[in-house]
Amino acid sequence: MYRQEEPEINLEQILEKLRSFMGSLRGGNGKKGGNAFSYIIIGIFVVVSGLWFASGFYTVQPGEESALRALGRFQTITGPGLHWFWPSPIGTRNVEAVDNVRSLEVGVRGDSPVLAESLMITGDENIVDVQLLIQYNIKPGGAKDFLFRGVDPYVVTLRYVAETALRQVVGSRPIDDVLTDKKEEVQSEAKILIQRLLDEYGTGTVSYTHLTLP
Repeated sequence: MYRQEEPEINLEQILEKLRSFMGSLRGGNGKKGGNAFSYIIIGIFVVVSGLWFASGFYTVQPGEESALRALGRFQTITGPGLHWFWPSPIGTRNVEAVDNVRSLEVGVRGDSPVLAESLMITGDENIVDVQLLIQYNIKPGGAKDFLFRGVDPYVVTLRYVAETALRQVVGSRPIDDVLTDKKEEVQSEAKILIQRLLDEYGTGTVSYTHLTLP
């Protein structure tokens, strides 16, 4: 008659040993087991708390700024170096490279023109096609404004400001100024107006404009 062999690993025995061990830790076999269980819980809590505390250390590299928030409320800006701040979920850190030069196009996306943005009316009611490349970076200490004051500082606010300023400048000059010998004046005037609007909106950015005129 065939006799089924015992398995190499007896799960019932393992589970029974685990139940006995946990019972002893809970104090089922006396005060000593209860104390051991308490020490284990305290030890786990200390280790987890230490790891959570240590995760609050962070480094800000040269050319960067970190905006710190506690429970969603802005606290301060920190510069380069090693710092500590409340870890998540209490604290939040947003690190921005303030030295990085970023680019934004108005009136064109790559090689494709965007006529709704680029076609503008001059002061003598002619239509010109004007494209604008904005290169910008974050002002020193401007990470807070850049991150939290603009609707979308990377795209929406800056593009709106640039297009508004450019239409105002082009609309105040005759077409000859835009097309011929006063292109540099148009560019300089647009740059000044763009920067003034960016400051009024509190975007925390500095712009360097380059116009492409017909």
